[in-house]
Amino acid sequence: MTRVAIITGAAGGLGRSCAEKFAQEGTIVALVDADPEALDKTAGALDADGVGVVAHEADLRTREACAEVVARTVSEFGRVDVLVNAAGVYPRRPALDISADDWQHVFQVNVLGTYFMMVEAIAEMRTGGSIVNISSVDGFKAHPDNAHYAATKAAVISLTRSLALEAAPLGIRVNSVAPGPMATEAAKLTEWYGPMVEELPTGSPIEPSEVAELVFYLSRAENVSIAGENIVVSGGGVIV
Repeated sequence: MTRVAIITGAAGGLGRSCAEKFAQEGTIVALVDADPEALDKTAGALDADGVGVVAHEADLRTREACAEVVARTVSEFGRVDVLVNAAGVYPRRPALDISADDWQHVFQVNVLGTYFMMVEAIAEMRTGGSIVNISSVDGFKAHPDNAHYAATKAAVISLTRSLALEAAPLGIRVNSVAPGPMATEAAKLTEWYGPMVEELPTGSPIEPSEVAELVFYLSRAENVSIAGENIVVSGGGVIV
């Protein structure tokens, strides 16, 4: 039976790489993003490859929006087997300059959006399923100028464990993947990308396609013993 996967943040970066990997493996993909133009490009590229694909433009900061994404996917394809929460924002600012609005925005996107998508998807995963959340090494290793982002990723790791415990009796596995600095197009344009990569023991950036391979592996139904884990892909960054 062909699986159905919802992938958030699918218009670019790691989310797009995950969408490409799942599509290559014959999975029907429901792509979700707040950027309609980039989302259409991703959907068009996957559709040209002949896979089942539907695109949902959505702002996932509210539970209503997340519920609608899941409901539309179920209406279109009959079920949800996999959820990949790759949507997120990565603001950088010194801790003393972070405003209350900054905190609220990053938590709404990175934490509430992830949580809302999880609970809505779990409600539809009648016969089991898999959820993979994208956390970050920043969730447990401090870096300057991103205290609010780091706090959200620590929250995602904790949410992953809590939901894994509650969803396990339903046959649903919840895990997270914590990448280090990835070679996304957006990251390459920043001033911090080069120095971060240079610090990695491997000496090379982390390719989104490599992380997507791990996400797909975790989603596979036969991996029944992998639950509540936060798997790190850091290029050795966590050992220095």
